[in-house]
Parts: sequence; structure tokens; C-alpha cells
Amino acid sequence: MGQLPETTGGKTGCSELTANYYRPQLTPFKEDHITFLYIDSSSFVTDYMFLVLDHYDYGMEDASGRYTSMFYWGNNYWTGSAELCQVLNEQHDISPAKLYNKSDGSILAEWRDDVSMSGSGPPFATAFYNARLLITTDQQQLVKTRRTLHLGLCLPYSCSREQVGALLGAVRSPALRHAVMAVRSPQHGGYTYIADPTFQVLLGVCCLVGALLVSATVYDMRLGRAVRRRRHAANMAADTSHTDHKLDINTLDAITHVGGKSMYNVNNNIAISTNTSEERLTAETASQDGHIKLSIWSELLLSFSMKANVLQIFDQSVGADTVPVVHGLRSLSMVWVIFGHTCIVVFKYADNTALRAILEKSFWFQLIISAVYSVDTFFCLGGMLVSFLYFRTSAKGKLDLLTKGRRTLTSGVIQFFGLIGYRFARLTAPYLFMLGVVEVTMKWFAHNAVFEPPAPDHETCPQFWWRNLLYINTLFPVEQMCMLWSWYLSDDTQFYAVSAILLILATSHFKLSVGLTGVFFLSSLVTTGYVSWSSEHVPSTEDPFTQFDKIYDKPWTRLGPYLVGMATGWILFKTNLKIRMNRIWAYVGWAVCTATLLFLIFGLYRAELSVGAAAVYSALSHSLWAACIGWIIIACSTGHTIADFFVELFKFVLFLGLTVLSYFFAFVISVAFEAPMVTMLKILAPQKKPHRV
Repeated sequence: MGQLPETTGGKTGCSELTANYYRPQLTPFKEDHITFLYIDSSSFVTDYMFLVLDHYDYGMEDASGRYTSMFYWGNNYWTGSAELCQVLNEQHDISPAKLYNKSDGSILAEWRDDVSMSGSGPPFATAFYNARLLITTDQQQLVKTRRTLHLGLCLPYSCSREQVGALLGAVRSPALRHAVMAVRSPQHGGYTYIADPTFQVLLGVCCLVGALLVSATVYDMRLGRAVRRRRHAANMAADTSHTDHKLDINTLDAITHVGGKSMYNVNNNIAISTNTSEERLTAETASQDGHIKLSIWSELLLSFSMKANVLQIFDQSVGADTVPVVHGLRSLSMVWVIFGHTCIVVFKYADNTALRAILEKSFWFQLIISAVYSVDTFFCLGGMLVSFLYFRTSAKGKLDLLTKGRRTLTSGVIQFFGLIGYRFARLTAPYLFMLGVVEVTMKWFAHNAVFEPPAPDHETCPQFWWRNLLYINTLFPVEQMCMLWSWYLSDDTQFYAVSAILLILATSHFKLSVGLTGVFFLSSLVTTGYVSWSSEHVPSTEDPFTQFDKIYDKPWTRLGPYLVGMATGWILFKTNLKIRMNRIWAYVGWAVCTATLLFLIFGLYRAELSVGAAAVYSALSHSLWAACIGWIIIACSTGHTIADFFVELFKFVLFLGLTVLSYFFAFVISVAFEAPMVTMLKILAPQKKPHRV
């Protein structure tokens, strides 16, 4: 673009425009009902610019935004076309031969003639600008409170953002007041990845992890070939041997199999016959000289093997310590979460945002608005798994490896820091990586995209990323939160710390632990109800995220579902997943559960709650949802299942595309970051598990 001249006819592109812009005759219409149109670029900015420059180019005007239909439906995006403005920097002269050439008679000939471009671009470089304007007026028939307009302008490239802001600030209208909030220009950019320290760190991490993934995978495959060669030699020796074919198990090498996958058993300390699918091993014969001894560094390197990690992620075997129904509930809830967030983002950038208010009054639209309850499903599942696995692990005596021979208090402290340390090590690597990706991406959007980023992560993440690292970001105002949607992980980690204390206490003082759990649960309900009542919060179907900073994301208002999940996990442990229930009671339970879930999803449809009733609803709704999820888990895990009652599948293309992409990138990050960390933690744990080939 810089190759094009900036001047034409002795006048400069932007400086002349700025110097001569304001003249009284620039308001050709006076009627109040249409004066709003003069914020439009074609009436106020670009037309006059063309007169000043003595070059009336309709292409630049055509590329600029203007008043269009559906303003009263919430159309705040008068963006124009950044692509067309960029195309104007290229010459498009069409030769007379082409203009008068007869059509070739093809099926697309008429269409090609209709859409062909003609003419040439302006004799100077152009750039696209997007200005955010705050519009207010005393005439409420035009604007009730305020409107934020996003106006696109195709202007000379020589114009700075400050000059464009000055041009728009000089606009005058008899009925409207406006203020220029910000001016953006994708062509001018202002941000490059390579100069960003965060991007440099991410690039270094990606290169290091990529090298580890490749090296570990190659090493793993070489070991696999060595295993197969030695196994083949051992089988040949066994077939030709005239001695007893039954080998002493102590002479076997370190290679075993789990579910058909080879494993390097470095310590030779895994039981040959166990009942769990994860530890059910079959010994393979090999020569005594064919031992493959791996050092601790080799094991840690193999933690990054993509082959092993992919097999682990796609392993469909279900261990004895797993509650299978969890996987189905997770999948359904994740789909619900993605769909809800898809609608939120689409509504933000739609040109008919007022249509949302109409859609929200639709009965079936409550399925989208009620996606907020999917979070309570995850909280319930998290509490259930923590409780169930802790009690089962403790019952097997595996915790004695950490606390054997120590006093009760010391033992509890060691267990607590062990649990917290394991969770921190497992989650933090992929979490910080995504934090960096979001920060860099939002910085690029803030400087280089036509649309503004949906959240100010480019400002908050560089300042407050350490709060995310400590999982305490929900304890601060929402305006300061980095990666807002990570509030769930923060709350869940805080709940995990509370549950660790309660579970450790339960092993020695069960009644005290139960009492504290009850106190926490009631405190959460009372606190939620009080906050809702004091702030006069009335939940409605029109905006489920009202009072986000007071009610929605705060741990003391969301603890209830997690504690319900912990109680569910204890019930599953005490009953060993075996509960005898009369068929009638099973039907009653499913009926009550279904009715409660449907009430929570559709109950607010056209409902008008008082402040007191709204406080009760806010206090109980999330825990009631978790209680229903707890019933589903218990009923399905103990054989009292009935047909699914979930209503309607969501099959929108955008939603399905985002779902696929979300799972794909989650898979990549899990293979590169989470799975290696989990494997390394197992290697460093007191009870090691062998590596899968």
C-alpha cells in the first residue's frame, strides 16, 4: 500500500481533509427523525473527503459503513467492508476488449457479468478504520438510554487513528450527542507476534515440547521394535526347547501387556494376577539376557510419547475405580456449555441483537439459557469423584505409602499437600499454556481485527495472570479477571482444597467432617440467598448472567453442588455401587428427578418473582440441580436406569463446528501437556506404573 502516492492535485490525503473538514453547510438535513443518519460515513466523512481531494471515488464510499436497516432492532455494527477497502489498493482497469467481449455462453456467464468489478482504485493508499462511538440523546424515541456504534470507514492510509477520531469528533447533529471512544485500524496494526515476550515464551515452550514429543515417540517406537524382536526370539527358543516350557516368573523381562498394549515394567513389581482391568497383566516369555532396563530419565522422556498418550486417551477400558455414567454426563454437559457460549458470542456481534429479547421469550429457548446449570453438573461430578476415589483409595491402604509411621496431624498435612500438589502439577501446565495463547490472541484482535475482542484479556492477562496461576481469580472483581471463562477452574480448585480437608478429617473424625460439610452447605445456601435479596436480584430467562460478580462466579455461592457431589461419592463408596431398590421407588425417584430438572430449565418461563422468592430460588436452584444429577449417578451406577429423558438435540452447524474444534484442540493440548504431566507424576509416585508402548 505504501507504493501508492499520497497526494493528488496538489492536496494531501488526510492532512487536507482534517484541516478543511468542518463547515456549517455539512448538515444538509434538519429533521430530528433523520438527523441520526449524519453519523453515517457517507453523509459526513467520506463524501466531503472526496470533495476536498478533488477525487470522487465511489469505491471508498461503498466500502465504508453507513446506516442500514434494523437500527431499532439493535444493529450497532455499521462496519462496511474492510476487504473491499483493501482491494481498492489494487488497480482494476478492464480493457475495452474485455468489456465488449461477447459471452462465451457458459452457465455462469451472466452471473460473471453481474459481479465483475470495473474502474480503478484511488490514486493513494487506503486503509480501513473502525470507530466506536457512544451515542446519547434526550429524545428517547430515537435512543432510550445509549447506543454504542461501530462505524467502519475507508480513508487514506496516511490518516492516523487520532486524525480519524478528530474527524468524527467534529460531526455535529441537532438531536444527538456522541463521543469517540476508540478508533481501530487493522492495516495499521500496531502489534506483531514476534515482538511480544509472551509469544516468545509460548514459541519456546512449543519448540521444547515438540522436540520432546518427537524424541519420545521415536524412542518409544524403537523400544517397541526391540520388544517384538526379543519376544519373537524367546518364543522360538521356547518352541525348540526340550526342557520344561514353564519359565520361572522371576526370569521374565520387564515387558508386560495390558489390554493388548506393551508395557515396560521397570521395577518388576506389578502383580501378575489382579482383578482390576488396569493391573490385569499377562506375562510374556523372553530370554534372560533380554532385559530392557530403563532409567528414570528414560521413563520421564517416554511420558511425552504421543503413541502412548494417544492410546491412553482412547483407551475404552473401564477400571473398577471408575463410575461409567460420569463420561456420559460430562459429554452432554460439555456440549451444552459449548452451545451456550456459542449463542453468547453470536448475540454480541449480531446486527439484530434486539431479536434476542424475543427469542428469550420463546419456550424452547429456555434450553439455551439454562445451560448455566451444566456448570453445576461439573461441580457435582468433581465432588463425587474426589470423594469416591479418596475413600476407595484409603480403604485399599494405598495412602499408607505416604503417611506410614507418622502421627495423625502430620499424616493429614502430608496428604493435603500431596493432593493439592498433584492437582496443581496436573492442571497448571496446560492452563498456563492456554492463558498465554488467549493473551496473545486477544492482543492481536485488539490491534489488528475489525471487531473488538469480546473481553479485555489483552489488558487484564498481562497484569493479573498470577491470580489464575494461584486459582484465586474469582476472589477479585470481574473487571480484573483474565480469561473470564476460567472462573470455573478457579472455583473447582478452591472446592478441591476444601474437600481435601474434609476427606482427610473424615478418616479419623467422620462425624466432625460430616458436621462441617453440613455447615458449609447451609452457609452457602444462606449466603447466596442473602446476596440475592440484598442486591434485589431477580433471576430471569432474559439474562442468566446478571449479578455475575456477586452471585454467579463466587465460590461461596457455588459450593453447594460440589458438596452434594461429595455426598454422592460417599454413598457410592459405602454401598460399593450396589443398592437394592424397589422398582416403584426407582420410578418415583426418576419421576421426581425429571420433574425437578424440567422445572429448573423451564420454570422461569414468563414467571415474575418477588425479591424474596427470587432469593429462595437463587439459593436452592443450583443445589437442587446437583441433587438430581446425584440421583442419576446413583441410579445408573446401581442398575436402576430408565430411558433417557433429555429433550431435543442441538444440530446447528456453527455449534457443531465449535464442538469439534474444541475437542480437537483439547485433545492436542492433552497429548502435549496434560498426559505427559500425569505420566511423570505416576513415575515419581511411590507406587509406579509401567509405561505403555
